Amino acid sequence: MRLRQMSSGRWLCASLALFSGFMCCRLAAQEHHEELRGASVTAFRLSSGPGMKVTVFDSLALRENISVSLSDLLAYNSAVFVKQSGRSSLSTVSFRGTSSSHTQVLWNGMKINSPMLGMTDFSMIPSFLTDGVRLLHGTSSLDAVSGGMGGAVELVTGAKPGKGFSMQYVQGFGSYVTADEYLRISYGGRRFSSSTRLAVSSSRNDFRYVNTDKNENVYDGDMNIIATRHPVERNVNGAWLDMHLLQDVRYDTDAGDAFVLSVWLLRSRRELPRLSVDYGEPVDFINGQRESTLRSVLSWSRSWGSVSSAEVSAGYAWTGLDYDYARANGNAGMNYMTKSRSRTGTVFLRGRHTRNFGEKWRLKTDLTLNGHHVRSADEMVMTPSGEGLGYEASRIEASAAVSLRWRPVRPLSVVLSAREELYGDSFSPLLPALSLDFLVSPGGNLHLKASASRNCRYPTLNDWYFLPGGNPDLEPETGLFYDVGYSFSIGLSDAKMSLSGEGSWFDSYVDNWILWLPDGARKNFYRPVNLMKVHAYGVEQTLRMDWRFARDWRLSVDGSFTWSPSVNCGEPMSIRDDSVGKQLVYVPEYSASVVGALSFRSWSLLYKWCWYSDRYTMSSNDVSISGVVPDYFMSDLTVSRRLSFRWADMSVSIAVKNLFDEDYVSVLSHPMPGINFEAFVGITPKFGFRRR
Repeated sequence: MRLRQMSSGRWLCASLALFSGFMCCRLAAQEHHEELRGASVTAFRLSSGPGMKVTVFDSLALRENISVSLSDLLAYNSAVFVKQSGRSSLSTVSFRGTSSSHTQVLWNGMKINSPMLGMTDFSMIPSFLTDGVRLLHGTSSLDAVSGGMGGAVELVTGAKPGKGFSMQYVQGFGSYVTADEYLRISYGGRRFSSSTRLAVSSSRNDFRYVNTDKNENVYDGDMNIIATRHPVERNVNGAWLDMHLLQDVRYDTDAGDAFVLSVWLLRSRRELPRLSVDYGEPVDFINGQRESTLRSVLSWSRSWGSVSSAEVSAGYAWTGLDYDYARANGNAGMNYMTKSRSRTGTVFLRGRHTRNFGEKWRLKTDLTLNGHHVRSADEMVMTPSGEGLGYEASRIEASAAVSLRWRPVRPLSVVLSAREELYGDSFSPLLPALSLDFLVSPGGNLHLKASASRNCRYPTLNDWYFLPGGNPDLEPETGLFYDVGYSFSIGLSDAKMSLSGEGSWFDSYVDNWILWLPDGARKNFYRPVNLMKVHAYGVEQTLRMDWRFARDWRLSVDGSFTWSPSVNCGEPMSIRDDSVGKQLVYVPEYSASVVGALSFRSWSLLYKWCWYSDRYTMSSNDVSISGVVPDYFMSDLTVSRRLSFRWADMSVSIAVKNLFDEDYVSVLSHPMPGINFEAFVGITPKFGFRRR
């Protein structure tokens, strides 16, 4: 499966971009405006409730450059752990010492976690496609969804664009024959508005790396071994081509109703590279996956001043995921070992209503329904009935939540909520949550916060039905979660400097933690079991400084630090079980990140740094070559320049990734590239003419 044969898709995207740009110019020429042109800055606000620990990203972070996926954004700009299986390969996110399946992801209110796997691949979400992103940490996730033992990620599109027609096109080229393209065409009217976004990314991804997992001998002239060295190898079979099309249509009535239709199409073909422990010369083989995904949400919302608001949403999502593995048979053919085919369909319904009773009371209700149907099979393993080995299953997931906020005095807010879940024919235990927020000092906007909750996550469909290994007797994971923290925001030096921050201590206890362990007579397949009790606790701290230290100069620095022990405190499985009291696998105990941005007039310099401590690959925390993924730090640098002409605004930037050529891996045996580069050119035409 080689991506060189898919160049026709690139030509199609380029043709669509040129045609769309031509039509946009024609339409703009027919419109006459009398407004003065200037820079337009828009923001899509995602607010947080009292006592909630929420991280909201600004538009500068979301629009850094078109090659940034949501996984890159979160790695450098938040206190979460991003686990990457390679460059633009599977990337998952976990909060507070939990796993990726404990992170719930919502797009316009619809949960987009795979009902089969329970997780989301963040490398498949370009940050340029989103209008708003917020992270709900710990207990705060219950405000939106259940099952987020660590937290939840909310993505929003459908923000109303500026008036008139606008167009933006960005082209990027980089190392390893990497090309990124982004096109957005928008129209904003008094009632009707539309936004069309197209993003295309491709790369050979054939970087060279020093393979520290292998040694080769160095000989002298007499063929005597005089030394050993690590060989330099190439990342084989790592190409990809991703295409995204996002269409938002919005209609606002004079009465205050807003109707928004969002449709997101994704087509992806990715080759899976060889591991650094694979030996032998590469032969002709196929190892890759193809994904086609459609997501759509139609929503209606209305606000009756400060008294109440309501929202109703309905959506549908479909995903087809194919995985093939084959090797050449020596007769100009291929022997297929795996042909995995899965099809997933989801129906989504949601209704929310908020009612204020004066200034002291607010009541919020939320009803959500998700219906999943999954068909998964490996066509190379046939059953006696002549079908591929797999399963077909459906499940209804319903949720009802009610939240009451009480403000007895102005500095104090109390929020009490409860959520009840239905999974199939089973009800979850009641999931209550209590949050407190007290304003200590209005001058420094100093708040003290505390929260406590109970949460529950049901097994995924693969946990129950996967063949071989599914376990229909699995119990849901349940846990208790506690938070205590503070936040502040102050202005200094006559408003030339501002400083803000937020810190929290979290503590959680999760029972019936699900693990996949070797099973069968020969331990030849894995089976999920409710094995552990996990105690996850620690500290999250974020700080932000913004300083206008001279005319036209601005410096902003964002930093985060996390200490998150996540320990198995269950009973030993045997007398040789050394996992009790040890850190969970692939969970770093420490992590930190810093983002610094320096701007002068039309120039800007962006530096990003992140660090993860050692991660264990064995539950016994065995310190060996294969038992530990070493800690690493990563640095990126971007230099940008904005240009303004009478007919268009332009931007030029150069990004240097892995600035110090760090030799690192995020997942054992999955190589990562050294220092690499990408350049971007963006253009935003200025449409419109003055009336005579």
